[in-house]
Amino acid sequence: MKNITLSVLIALSGACVVPAMAQSSNAQPSSELAVAVSEQQYSDADIDSILAPIALYPDTLLTHILIAATYPLDVVAADRWRQSNQHLTPEQVEDVLEDVTWDPSVKALAPFTDLLNTMAKDLEWLQQLGDNVLISQERVLDRVQVLRQHAHNTGNLVTNDYIEVETERERDREIIYIEPRQREVVYVPYYNPHVVYGHWWHARAPIFWNHRISYHHHHNVFWAPRVRLSTFFYFGGVHWHNRHVVIHRTPVRRYFHGSPRKRVISHGYQRWEHRIDHRRARYSSRVVRSAPARFERQTVVRTQKQVRNVIPPKAVTPLRQRDIRVDKARTSVPINRKQTVEHALKRNQAIVAKQRPSRDVAMAQLKRDKPVRTAPQRKQSQRIERAYSQPKSLNPQKPQRIAQQKVDRARTTAPSRSVKETTKRTTVKRTVRSTVNSTKQSRSVRQSYSAKPQRSVTRIDKSSSQRKFAKN
Repeated sequence: MKNITLSVLIALSGACVVPAMAQSSNAQPSSELAVAVSEQQYSDADIDSILAPIALYPDTLLTHILIAATYPLDVVAADRWRQSNQHLTPEQVEDVLEDVTWDPSVKALAPFTDLLNTMAKDLEWLQQLGDNVLISQERVLDRVQVLRQHAHNTGNLVTNDYIEVETERERDREIIYIEPRQREVVYVPYYNPHVVYGHWWHARAPIFWNHRISYHHHHNVFWAPRVRLSTFFYFGGVHWHNRHVVIHRTPVRRYFHGSPRKRVISHGYQRWEHRIDHRRARYSSRVVRSAPARFERQTVVRTQKQVRNVIPPKAVTPLRQRDIRVDKARTSVPINRKQTVEHALKRNQAIVAKQRPSRDVAMAQLKRDKPVRTAPQRKQSQRIERAYSQPKSLNPQKPQRIAQQKVDRARTTAPSRSVKETTKRTTVKRTVRSTVNSTKQSRSVRQSYSAKPQRSVTRIDKSSSQRKFAKN
C-alpha cells in the first residue's frame, strides 16, 4: 500500500514539474525577443529627451538640424572651420561655402556658430538624433508635435517678436507651425525643458543646452542674437500632413511671406532622401536592423570568428633528369666572330642613317632658321652695298683740295671761332663728302664760291677791333 501511494505522489510531482519547465522554456524566447526589440527601437522617452532642446525651433531651422544629424562628419568639419573663422559674417560664410562638398543642410547651419558648436560637442546626441531620423521620420515628427503641444498648453509657445506660431486642426490632431517673424532674420531659442514644457512626464530627464548670459530673456526663453540670412536658407521644410521632411528642387529666389502651412505644399518641394554615398561613416546596428537592404552594404560587420582561407597544396612535380652531354653541347657552340662584327656595323650604319638628316631636310631647316630682315635693316644694307659699289675718283687730291679751300674760307668768314671747331667740321665734312657723288661735290663747291664774304668780313673785323679796344 505504501508503495502504491509513493508511486502516485511521484507521478503527480512529475506532472507538475513538466508544465513549469514548459513555461520557463516559453518565457525565455519571449524575453529574448523583448530585448531584441528594445535594442532595435528607441522608446518615446528617449526620443522626447533627444528632441526637447530643438522641438521649439522654427520649422526651417529644425529641418536643417534633422538632415545634418545624418551626416555627423560634415557637422564636425563645419564646426572646426567655423571656430577658426569666427570673424566672418553670415553673409560671408554663405559666399565662402558655396563650392564646398558638405551637405546643403550643414552649410545652412554654418552661420549659427553656437548651435553648430553645441551639436558637434555632443556626438552621442547627434548620433541618436540621426539614427531616429533614418529609422522613422514620421515618428520623430510626431514626437515634435507632442512637445510643441505641451509648450503651447503651458502658454510658453505663442507669437512674439521673434517667432510666429500658427495652429491647424487636422481630424483628431492639431498641427503647430513655427516660422520666423521676419523671414530674413532668424533667432535661435534656448530654454529649460522643465520650465517650458511644464511637468516632465517621463522618467528619463530631457537634454538641456546651456546658453550665454548675454542672450535676451523673453517669456521663459533666452533668444540668441539675430542671424541675417539670404533666401537660399529656405530650401527645406516639413510636410506636417504626411510627416516627412521636404526640400526645394531649385534654389529659392525670394522670401515667402504667406502662411507657413502652404509653403511646403507647392510643387517645388519634394521628399528628402538620405544619400548613402555621402555618409562616410558607419551606421549603427539599430539603423541597419531597421532597413538591412539599404544600410547593411555600407557597414563593415566584424565577427569574432576568424575565417581562414584554406589553400590547397601545390602538386610537387618530379625533377627532370638532365643530360650532361646535351648541356655541354649547347654551351660549346662555336661563334663566328666575323659575322657578329659585320652585323654590328650594319646595325650602326642603319642607326646613323636614320639619325643623319638628308640634304632636303637640312636646307629646309636652314631656311626656317634664317633670320628675317625687317625693312629698316634692308635699307641699311642696301646703302652700305651702294657705298662700296661706287667707283673711286681718279684724282685723289681733288677732295683734299676742296676741303682745304673750305677751311680757308671758314677762317676768313669766321675768324672768332676756335681752331678746334674748324678742324672738327673739316673732318666731319671730309667723311661725308667722300661717300657722295662727284657731281654733288662740284655743285656744293660752286655754291660755296658764289657767296660774298666782304661784308661779313668787315663786320667781323669791326667787332674784333672793338673787342681789342675793350680789352686794352
